[in-house]
Parts: sequence; C-alpha cells; structure tokens
Amino acid sequence: MYNGLSLDQAPPISVVMRFFLMVPLFGIALSLLVFLNPEAVLTPNHPISLTAIHLMFLGIISMSMLGALFQMQSVLGGRPIQEPLGNAFIIHIFFVIGILSLAEAFITPLPELFVIASVFLGASVLYTANLILPLLFGSITNDTLRGMRIALVSLSVTAILGVIMASEYANESFSTFHEVIRISHYSLGLIGWVAILIIAVAFQVVEMFYVTTPYSLWCKRNAFRVIVGSLFFKIIWLFLSLPFVWIFDLMIGALLFGFIATTLKRLHQRKRRVRDVSIWFWNAGIALLSIATISYAIFIGSANESLQTMALISFAFFALAIILAMMGKIVPFLVWFHLNSAGYMDVPIMSNIIPLHRVKWLFWLFALTLVMALGGIFFIPLFAVSAILGGLMFSLLLFNLVQALRMYRYVRIHGKRLIQG
Repeated sequence: MYNGLSLDQAPPISVVMRFFLMVPLFGIALSLLVFLNPEAVLTPNHPISLTAIHLMFLGIISMSMLGALFQMQSVLGGRPIQEPLGNAFIIHIFFVIGILSLAEAFITPLPELFVIASVFLGASVLYTANLILPLLFGSITNDTLRGMRIALVSLSVTAILGVIMASEYANESFSTFHEVIRISHYSLGLIGWVAILIIAVAFQVVEMFYVTTPYSLWCKRNAFRVIVGSLFFKIIWLFLSLPFVWIFDLMIGALLFGFIATTLKRLHQRKRRVRDVSIWFWNAGIALLSIATISYAIFIGSANESLQTMALISFAFFALAIILAMMGKIVPFLVWFHLNSAGYMDVPIMSNIIPLHRVKWLFWLFALTLVMALGGIFFIPLFAVSAILGGLMFSLLLFNLVQALRMYRYVRIHGKRLIQG
C-alpha cells in the first residue's frame, strides 16, 4: 500500500499536529463570528465578510495544508526537512500571529495591524517556500510533487499580492490596480494554491488509499499546465485591461469538471470496498466542487452576487471535505506509525485511534452545516444555524485530534518496547 513512500523520512508527529490542532480552533472562532454577524458575513467586501473568508482559507484550509505539506514532502520526495521541529515552530507561530492580526485588522480601525499581519503572514509563507520548494526538486519526482511545487509558488505570489493590498489598507490609499490585484490574489489563492494542491494530493491518495486505477498520464501531465496557463493569461489580461477575461475562468472550470468526472469514476470503481467514511467526504467534496464551478460559471454571465456567494461557500466546503477526509486517514496513521517505528508492542490499531462512530458524527455535522450554510444564502437565519452546527463539528474534530494525541502519549509513557539487539 505504501510502496514508493519514504516513511523513514517522516518528521516527528508534533510537526504535523501543531498545524492540525489549530484548524478546529480557528473553525470555532469562525463559527462564533458567523453566528454573531450572519448578515455581514454574507455581504460582499464587508470587513466582517473579509475576516470570515480569511479565517476559513488561512486559519482552516491553509493551516491544514501546511501541516500536510510537512508530512507529504518528506514521505513522497524522500528528502527530509532540516530541523523540522524548529522550522515548523517558527512557521506555525508566525502564521497564527499573522492570521489573528489580519482578522483583527479588518474589524478594528487600526492600520498598524495590517502591517503586522503582512510581516508575519508574508514571512511565514516565504519561509515555508524557501524551506520546502528546494526539496521538491530532488532525484525523486512524480506528478504530486510537481503539483506541490506549483501550489507553493502560487501561495507565495498570493502572499506577495496580499502584502501589497494590506499596505494599501494600512495607508488608506488604493492604486488604480487595486481591483486587478484583488482578483489576482483570490484567483491564485483559490485555484493556484488550494485547487492545485488538492488535485496533486488526489493523484497520490485516491489510488493508494482506495485501490483504484491510476489517473491517466494525460490527466496528470496536462491538468497543471491548463490551470497554470489559464491563470497566467488571466492575470496578464487583467493588468492590460483586455476583454473576455472570463474565457480563462471557463477553461479552468472545464479542467475542474474533467477532474471531477475522473475522480468520481475512480472512487466508484475502487477495489477496496471496506466501510470507509472518508469516501463520504470525498464524494461530498467532489459534488461541492461541481456546485462551485457551475455557480461561478452562471455568475459570470448573470453577475448575480448570490451565485458568487454560493460558489465561494461551496468551494470552501469542498476543500474542507477533502481536508477532513485526509485528517481521518493521516492522524491515525501517524499515531500508529510513530509508535510502531519506535518499537512499542501495544500499538493501537488505526481504526481504534479515531473510532468509526465519531467519524460518522463528524460527517453528519459537516453535512448539516453545509446544508444550512447554502440555505442561509437565501434565508439568513439558517446561516446562523450553520454556525452553531459548524461549532459542534469543529469541537468534535478538536476532540478527535486531542484524543488521538492522548492515546499516542499514553503509549509513549506506559507502553512496553521491544528489546533491541
């Protein structure tokens, strides 16, 4: 199952878990913000809405993706990150401070907070890219590693554009290119960072975890080329004020639909037919990506803001669904692997680390939160209900992660180890 993976290069479990544990905490904070301000969150470009968007895409989605990158780069690339504990600590602390500063900057009239957020977020992202990118160009290469390279470059450019916009907010002076920079910022963030990284990960884990036929070579080699080319020309078109920019969005949408159809086919034809709730999350995520793509395509032609909101919420829940599916796999594996490799005899089996019934509860809370959030676009009180359900979902996620770590630490302290040599 793990053929071709350099498991011996995996970083310590605390490196990954420090990022994962922040995800439910930011999720609870986001849920509280939505519950107290449901109408403001649904108002485009409102300060509360911008705060909610960045809590979701930085505090929840990007935080979990950075943690996964530390794990996957070492395992897939076979080249360990130097000083993983120290480097992860610095990146994690800087990222948390940056997110909190940015959230506070949108809500309070303190321009200095935009400067603080720019320094810490920009430094954490560029530090990550400088640390991990060189390791992705080793002797081992595959399509997942190529996608990770592109995603990290996209995140870096997204951060640079974000710093430019933050400086404009801090000075309360906006250039003529502000709107172009804003569109480029979220296009690179949503598609270049989030979508590309999820597609790259899918190329590896869908085949490995669910025992499916591999994605075609054409799909693997051309998916990133189409997305990168479309994003590049979209940004050029925007800065040159050329017409028909929407053509590039439709090209990306067509590629995403190809990924949707291909992934659904592989999940449906999988050879591993055991009970696995992570499949539910993957199916939900792919369905949400379809909704997001269709909603945005219709928005392009109609300029209906409700459709744009639906596209953004659906895309956010798509990413969250895949993250929850991956966490349900990664966390039990990490606990089992690190205890087993350390020579402990009474290592818990992975299915007992996060029990199936708690994973099912997590999925149903996710599904209810999603339904209420989408319904809230048209009936705002439902959006407040989604915040309550979301708070419960993230609380359960936090409980699952903490319990997994407690089990790991209990075995480390009380478990019996094999006598070596």
